[in-house]
Amino acid sequence: MQRALRRRSPFMLIAVTVLFSSLALSARAQPAEPKPVDLPCAENVSAQVLGSGAPSTAEGQALVLVRIIFGPDGSIGEHTHPGTLVASVESGTLGFTLLDEGEMTITRAGSGGTPTAEEPLTVDEEVELSAGDGFVEMGMVHTARSIGDEPASVLLSGLIEAGQPLTKCVDE
Repeated sequence: MQRALRRRSPFMLIAVTVLFSSLALSARAQPAEPKPVDLPCAENVSAQVLGSGAPSTAEGQALVLVRIIFGPDGSIGEHTHPGTLVASVESGTLGFTLLDEGEMTITRAGSGGTPTAEEPLTVDEEVELSAGDGFVEMGMVHTARSIGDEPASVLLSGLIEAGQPLTKCVDE
């Protein structure tokens, strides 16, 4: 019996080490808890950084992946982002209004075998975006708000100027 335990002990040690290593990695891999967005133009909005880094091929830029959660009646007034972001509505309904002159399109989620469709945005007209809808935003002034009684969750990913805040109110 003792001999069998001695033979198993290296394997047990390896198994325990792998178990604790995987638990430690999964604990480190957990995204930060959502924190309220500290902007004078935001109300009932929080952000959760899911990942970030400094790509060696994009000097002066930071790569970000962030979840923005708009609580019921949550909104961000006129604001911009310092770079190019791809946004995708994860859940809920988001009202989005482009305020800058320029061309911008939204991509509607496909459903039931229907392919995705692109729609041009009209300046100063709010468009409703649902889960799966998205757009590419390149520093244009816009507003966003949750529509309805449910929170709206939006994933943002892209390259922004390193050292700059992700969002800047136009009035600042």
